[in-house]
Amino acid sequence: MGYFISEPIGLIIAALNTVTFITIVYAFLKAVEERSWLLHVLDRVYTPLLAPLRRALPAWKIDPASLIFAAVLQIVAFYIKRRWH
Repeated sequence: MGYFISEPIGLIIAALNTVTFITIVYAFLKAVEERSWLLHVLDRVYTPLLAPLRRALPAWKIDPASLIFAAVLQIVAFYIKRRWH
């Protein structure tokens, strides 16, 4: 049922969960803290990645593109768990 991180599927799931967590932290920092060094670093990574989605979505206080990206990552992780379980 569970995946060990030593297994290849476990590594993929762990990576997807880690990126999801970092994406949620990024969305939170973007909404709350504008002068954080961590936000500056994450913004350099996520801005090119989320730019196409941001053009299609309205601008809100909380970045909907980041939350949609995090949800997609979790859907992919769920599919991988179901597929190889």
